[in-house]
Amino acid sequence: MKIAIDLTDLADNFSGIERYALNISYNMIKNCPADDFILVFKKEIHSLFYEFMNNANVHMITLKKYKKLLFTQIILPFHMYKIKADRYLFMAFPAPFVFIRHGVVSAIHDIGCWDCPDTMTTKSKYFSRILFRKAALTDYKILTVSEFSKKRIMQKLKVKSSRIAVVYSCIGSLFTSSSLQADSEIIRKKYNLPERYILCLSTLEPRKNMRLLIDACCSLWKAGRLDSDLVLAGRKGWKISDLLDNLDRDCSRRIHLTGFVDDNDLPFIYKKAEVFVFPSIYEGFGLPPLEAIGCGIPVISSDAASMPEVLGDAAFYFENNNQTALEQCLMEFYSGKKEKTAGILPRDYDWKLSAEKLRQAISQPKS
Repeated sequence: MKIAIDLTDLADNFSGIERYALNISYNMIKNCPADDFILVFKKEIHSLFYEFMNNANVHMITLKKYKKLLFTQIILPFHMYKIKADRYLFMAFPAPFVFIRHGVVSAIHDIGCWDCPDTMTTKSKYFSRILFRKAALTDYKILTVSEFSKKRIMQKLKVKSSRIAVVYSCIGSLFTSSSLQADSEIIRKKYNLPERYILCLSTLEPRKNMRLLIDACCSLWKAGRLDSDLVLAGRKGWKISDLLDNLDRDCSRRIHLTGFVDDNDLPFIYKKAEVFVFPSIYEGFGLPPLEAIGCGIPVISSDAASMPEVLGDAAFYFENNNQTALEQCLMEFYSGKKEKTAGILPRDYDWKLSAEKLRQAISQPKS
């Protein structure tokens, strides 16, 4: 089978969606030597794929970078139409609106543009809806990351179950190693980490509900019931400039923003945390709490959307968007009423297995 894969999003902001596209594509190429692959990059070839540069079954194309909308909807489809393949995989976001061909597989990680539209810009909300509806009408397969997202796609977009492939995201070996890096003190200083801290890691945007966690911690600090600081790790996203507004000085000084964290530094930041809290109000999958569990850190998560499916019994849950419930969960953890060790991952999250499942899904005839 000849498979074309759009990897142009790897040149943009690197979040869980891009990590998903990167790792499944890499493992599919590594473990499917009988297939031919055409990889399409933007600006430069990602370093992870250098090992395939001399492979006879792998061809790489690099496109010039343009403004995002122009690139994704004009430049990219123009070049994709030149490629003759059996399957066209768009692993991060759906295929461009004007790209319609047999064998297109579009990723829809969640339908937050309908389920929580207030957490998105107006432009992003309506643009996503247009692309999702087009994918539902024309594409060979829809790729998604959880049974929760599959159910919502079926309900909202009226897509048959047989056209949707659920392929889980995973954690890499980086987050399962038992040892810390030798330069851990350098990493601590690099991100200005306190000695004791609660950790939350994600793109800082409204959907992640960071303000709920901040307000819960401030309430407990003022009541003298919490000694640990709060570390919010990740790049700033949309509508987050006012995240720390209206907080008094005592609370503000106990909140630490790291900004974007390099991949190689992530295990240290996870493993030095006392507990990882994930207050998100909506997730198609939710990778950071899974990484925290892999690093041996206890996790407190909202019970929103896919989180119980992804984390199973490996996390403690509080009612979505309920500050009182979150405070109670934190107090039970610090008082010893909840175990201070990480749970056991509910399933075998492995990139190789996910790549095999995707390869199997795209080999099936269109239903």
